Amino acid sequence: MLLLDGGRVLGKSLKMAVKRVLGSLTNVVTNDPVVALTFDDGPHPVYTPRILEVLARHRAHATFFMVGQAAERYPDIVRAVANAGHAIGGHSWAHRSFRTLTGSERRREMRACEQILAPYGQPLCRPPYGEQSIAARLDAFWLGYEVVGWSSEIQDWWEWERAVLAERLIKCVRPGNIILLHDALFDEGKPNHGPTLERAAYVDRSDMILALENMLEHCSGSYRFVTVPELLRQGTPYRSFWFRKAGDA
Repeated sequence: MLLLDGGRVLGKSLKMAVKRVLGSLTNVVTNDPVVALTFDDGPHPVYTPRILEVLARHRAHATFFMVGQAAERYPDIVRAVANAGHAIGGHSWAHRSFRTLTGSERRREMRACEQILAPYGQPLCRPPYGEQSIAARLDAFWLGYEVVGWSSEIQDWWEWERAVLAERLIKCVRPGNIILLHDALFDEGKPNHGPTLERAAYVDRSDMILALENMLEHCSGSYRFVTVPELLRQGTPYRSFWFRKAGDA
């Protein structure tokens, strides 16, 4: 019996170790009313400042996963996000799917993004489109990143109706969740269009921002909205083997 119990403990420890290396953070197991809002593809010269205003009004904090090319163009906004108490993570240099790149290309994308986000960036990484392979996850591990996925999303890259977005967003608010949103859409939410900084400038985020405000008003007093690093301090991290490619559900 002792041998059997020891084997179970060893197996559990081994699984946890493998998940620490290959797993990607999707949520935190907690009973506390805390949620992490995350915003991808920015910074944007118009919509990121508007989101900062909304978050400030509701004393909410969030994590912004920024594209290096956009951060290079808008350094003042990167600084404003950090100065407002939000966390900043990398979202690659040019928003190309990690599954389509060689190892050296992926590492260059991550390092270039990290350099342009300094000194404000934290060792957090979200793969473009949420797409990564085992090799990509190992690259991130060796570079010291916590890869952050999500547990909930509202498909705000193609749904534009504020009421629909607000309803979906309210349903996503559960203890420990990490919610995916976008302060910009680097390639209009359509990978086959090809990522361009210029396209991102013209994709209207107004309905999403109004939905965000509606949700924060609805949840006022019942939930706290925190950064991903703060969420990690509120419970037990849950990591899954997140190996996604285009077309995955």
